[in-house]
Amino acid sequence: MKTMLKVVGAIVVCAVLALVVLSITGLDPNQRRAGLWLKGDGQSFPADWTFADKYRTIKVETHPWYLIPHSVNISFVTAQSKLYLHVDYGPPIYAPGTFPSGKSWTAAVARNPKVRLKLGSQVFDGKAFLVADSAEYDSVFDVYLQTRPRDPYNDPSRRANVYFLRVVPE
Repeated sequence: MKTMLKVVGAIVVCAVLALVVLSITGLDPNQRRAGLWLKGDGQSFPADWTFADKYRTIKVETHPWYLIPHSVNISFVTAQSKLYLHVDYGPPIYAPGTFPSGKSWTAAVARNPKVRLKLGSQVFDGKAFLVADSAEYDSVFDVYLQTRPRDPYNDPSRRANVYFLRVVPE
């Protein structure tokens, strides 16, 4: 029994030390691998996001119920100088469900809208909200179709599977 307690204690200590190190150094997501904390140069929230158009994806850190940040790479679109995160529930075999189910990061945003965004080495704090207004959605979807012509899911018939989250200052 003492040996078991020592093993469990050692595992807990290692896990806590790993989390402390990662909270200091960060762990950015890489392509399809999720990450943890986003680290970089903190910037004030810009009024005009068109500078981001030179990037293909953005890193987004969310705050799930289990209190350890979760970050992912996702596509985005800028429309009327605002930033919109793109959420695609592709064919049901890959990402079943509708917003916010099926993806851990969208479930975390639905629960707590606070997000950290990273482009290059710049980090921004904000809040993300589902675009519910149909006129705003139509406008953003049209921009998405025009600016992302090579996305495999860029198809007007898939409109029901695509969501956008507007990011606003925290």
